[in-house]
Amino acid sequence: MGLQLVDDKGRVAIPSTLRATLEKNSGAPADTKDSRVAILSAHESDRCLIAYDEPYFDALMERLNARSLEYAGDRGRTDSNIWREGVGPSENIAFDPSGRFVMPGMLCQHAGIRKSGYAFFYGVGPVIEIWDPATLLAHPSLPESMKAACRYHLDEKKVTL
Repeated sequence: MGLQLVDDKGRVAIPSTLRATLEKNSGAPADTKDSRVAILSAHESDRCLIAYDEPYFDALMERLNARSLEYAGDRGRTDSNIWREGVGPSENIAFDPSGRFVMPGMLCQHAGIRKSGYAFFYGVGPVIEIWDPATLLAHPSLPESMKAACRYHLDEKKVTL
């Protein structure tokens, strides 16, 4: 986890511990550019972003397909919103060896992450959640431990919201 500065061009760096996991799970040789690609998407229900690797994407597609078949209506018609909400708007992002990438503008707007602001990265199982710190701290149902981690990183960098 970590609090990262988003510069005025929308560039931000994935914290090194989280970045290493994305690279390792990519299945590509560590010394190639292909090992530094992730998928960035809007979270299915919260106002944050999620980043994940291709194997997670494949598993997500299988789960969404099963869900759409389970809730198929008359004559097998599926609910397209299952796919729209499950994947959300998403983009492939390439990041450099230091983890820097450019946050897509529409996704930043969705999550309330501003240029020349901060983004809080939090590993949650197979995904990395990326939050605007103020949005995270105001969320009524997030775990207190997650909020405490965000406050800790804000304090460490002497950032006041």
